[in-house]
Amino acid sequence: MDGVVNIYKEKGISSFAVVRAVRRIFNTKKCGHTGTLDPLAEGVLPVCLGYATKLADYMMAMDKEYVAQFRLGEARDSYDTDGEITAENRDIQPSKQEVEEVLKGFIGEVELTVPAYSAVKINGVRAYDLARKGEIEDAGSRVMSIKDIELMDYSYPDGLFRMKCEKGTYVRSVIHEAGLKLGTYGVMSGLIRTINGRFTQAAAYKLGDLEKMKEEGRLNEAVIPVDKALEWPKAVIREEAVKLVKNGVSVKRHNYQAVPDSESRYAFLAAQNGELLAFAEKGSLSDQPYVIVKLLV
Repeated sequence: MDGVVNIYKEKGISSFAVVRAVRRIFNTKKCGHTGTLDPLAEGVLPVCLGYATKLADYMMAMDKEYVAQFRLGEARDSYDTDGEITAENRDIQPSKQEVEEVLKGFIGEVELTVPAYSAVKINGVRAYDLARKGEIEDAGSRVMSIKDIELMDYSYPDGLFRMKCEKGTYVRSVIHEAGLKLGTYGVMSGLIRTINGRFTQAAAYKLGDLEKMKEEGRLNEAVIPVDKALEWPKAVIREEAVKLVKNGVSVKRHNYQAVPDSESRYAFLAAQNGELLAFAEKGSLSDQPYVIVKLLV
């Protein structure tokens, strides 16, 4: 089976455990998620099946939305409430206006510290493995792109905000840095990923839902075709050129039955019967509309 399943990862389970469960439920070897959620977090976790795994990197690049809970007055080594307390300061109790102003200050491109307890690799080793050995205190810094932050609720020491961001943004890092800017400390106490690209919390399936659908013979209803998941335009290949495309040849314009009028950098190449053959990038030559990136057959 090929496509994407919109999973609602529940709190307390790892993203890798979700993938293992989906692999078992769908009885497939090719299976992978499109962006790790920590065990403390819950929410939207799209999982790719079959040849959709070839598109996982592109799905990871889609914008995301989170609703995060935070607690001021304490710092922890993991930047969330699962870690060990490293510092406390409950003498400063920021106002709602102060918290809102600091959070709004993160909108845009901002360089933030990556948590030590994260899955990023340092010299080929996961940061969390180094952190457990006491070898690092953080995983360096990176520029993170935040599109919007809205403070939804706050009563010291706890608060709640909604954040829209791009790939590679750590909500824990935002909260950690916000705590420092407020003159105290801050940790993440809860996190829900509500949106990942076109995938929403409202349309996500829990693992228990999938188990029930499997028993009822309705499992295919949960699988979204890759061309619907990414919503790239579709170019149609003439029948006589399908074999060439299946062999990895980026064919000329006369081999296309239809070329989409779109500004999109990527497109799916499909046979006239609707079969997806490959995904491709716009070509630089006028007689070659697209250059194949990866085959899907």
